[in-house]
Amino acid sequence: MSKIVFLELRLFRNSMVETYQINQLRDAGHEVEIWHLGSLFGVSDNLVLHAPAIEEYAIIISSFQELKDRVRKLEANSIFFSMLGLLHFYPVLYKILKSRNDLIWIGRITKSLPMGSSRQIHPLKALIGNIFFFKLYRPFHNAFLYVAQKVIRKYGAAVGMRSYEPDYLMVSNVKQVPPDFPKNRVIVTHADDYNIHLLNKDISVDPSLQDAVVFLDQMIFYHPDFKNNLREKMNVDDYYENLNKVLDAISEKLGKPVIIAGHPEADKRPGYAEKFNGKKFIVGKSLLLVRHAALVISHYSTAVNFAAIYNKPLVLLTSNGFETIEKIRNPIKVLSKALNAPVINIDEVNLQSIDLKLEPDYLEYKDDYIKSHNTPEELSYPYAVSYVLSLVSGETPEAQQVSLQG
Repeated sequence: MSKIVFLELRLFRNSMVETYQINQLRDAGHEVEIWHLGSLFGVSDNLVLHAPAIEEYAIIISSFQELKDRVRKLEANSIFFSMLGLLHFYPVLYKILKSRNDLIWIGRITKSLPMGSSRQIHPLKALIGNIFFFKLYRPFHNAFLYVAQKVIRKYGAAVGMRSYEPDYLMVSNVKQVPPDFPKNRVIVTHADDYNIHLLNKDISVDPSLQDAVVFLDQMIFYHPDFKNNLREKMNVDDYYENLNKVLDAISEKLGKPVIIAGHPEADKRPGYAEKFNGKKFIVGKSLLLVRHAALVISHYSTAVNFAAIYNKPLVLLTSNGFETIEKIRNPIKVLSKALNAPVINIDEVNLQSIDLKLEPDYLEYKDDYIKSHNTPEELSYPYAVSYVLSLVSGETPEAQQVSLQG
């Protein structure tokens, strides 16, 4: 069996045990480690890296020499996993990790809705912005490697040059694969949310939590990216008052209780659940609550993927104060269009006219962003490891070839 190494740039999270299917990899006989590289580039110096659930797997690498030493000591056919962009942004890592030809890098691409800024940014400005925002100049020669590789990826094919590439490419949709990438080195799997579904599909939920209206709370007024802007546009108490009015009106109209699927950080803010006027407030069970919901409500939480997986009707909420904040306004509009979900303005809604006769059709969305119809009903990381090791041993993984043929 192999050693499996997950490369991380930012903070550790307890959820990595489930996200990376660490227990399942260990059950298959693999040794698992998570290497934190953020301090090499000053990306996450001030973040808390303590996550009890993954302490036995976590390794904080504090120098390039330590990284080189660890790479040198790895057994042949050890496997690295990272988002594809990590080694594209930091090609200095590529040079270290691939200093040995017997180590395997699996780069991962996930397809997600383009919910960011609608403004066009000049390519040169974007390039310089990335260098400074992600501190790609640490070490300084990484910035030059980054620019060179970016140019080669764009223009290299015309002159026969290839940029740094992963040994295998793990994608959630075959449409993401570059046309010239070897098809036998593509691993088609599915989005992380579908893995969470697979891990929890046999877990039951208390009957009292079933057939309810589920609101996916984002603690939007406490989000560090825009909490100050929101507080300038809206009154916090007014927001929660209007939100509760809409939730109560929907509850009355459907004759079903409202359950708040609390944000994972909610437990760190004492008294936060009280903002929902005595409604059931549950943290850590969003998937299970959505799976058994009668209706799902959100602003733009990524957990709406669970609504798509379980074909649950979905309503999105907006507010007048959101309209001037692009990072909130745009995702709501994009999700509404992609999922054909109605949007209710909590500040202006006529509570008597809310139409809840919804007939969701998420087939196209699921195929594009969650799970293509041919991908295996298997956990992504154990499946990818098995696929790669079968190729290394000279076997042909037939199921994967079927997936690629679509």
